[in-house]
Amino acid sequence: MSPLAPTSPPAEAGFSLTEVLVSVFIFAVIGTISVSLMSASLAAQEQNGDVLADATRLDTARTLMREDVGQLVRRPVRDAEGRSLRAVFAGDADGLDVARDGERVILSFTRRGRANPGHLQPRSSLARVDWLLREGDLVRRVWRYPDGAAVGEAIERVLVGDIAEVELDFLVGAAWSRRISVVAGQGEQAFPRAVRLRYQDARLGAMEHILLTPEAGE
Repeated sequence: MSPLAPTSPPAEAGFSLTEVLVSVFIFAVIGTISVSLMSASLAAQEQNGDVLADATRLDTARTLMREDVGQLVRRPVRDAEGRSLRAVFAGDADGLDVARDGERVILSFTRRGRANPGHLQPRSSLARVDWLLREGDLVRRVWRYPDGAAVGEAIERVLVGDIAEVELDFLVGAAWSRRISVVAGQGEQAFPRAVRLRYQDARLGAMEHILLTPEAGE
């Protein structure tokens, strides 16, 4: 009986180089797809947040404009020098006077209904308001009192930002007019029935607001 030949230890199980490369490739593809999906999701979330913020600002602006135009009052006012302003309501998209400091006033009026609970604030229930264009922004300027206030004493708020091609029209009778001036003491000159504001928003495109005045309900 011949002696048994020595046996070599069994080879350890493992992956071949080809299998390792295929695994690395698959994980790389999965990682690339995951990163792409995450980036797309974050970009969509950021875009939706921006659109929601724009819509919120636009809704606030629309509410302020609707309240302004809906509470017009035929009340003459005086400027900071004490001079009476002839028009109690005036509007023109090209500007009511010579543009200065990069701005032009496109609408000027007096409104009622300014809340002052308990009369805690030193202000009137009437407010003199201007809408003006400044460097692509539609700005609302409100004075604490309707008479005698200087521009520096006014409170300003940007209604809509980054806009262009602004158009302002007024419904007088059955026709739209690009400019208007309602002067105190001239018979029964009426306010327009509606104010239409149109512009191009940098993010939302063409926008239009039709705002009814108290004249619309009479």
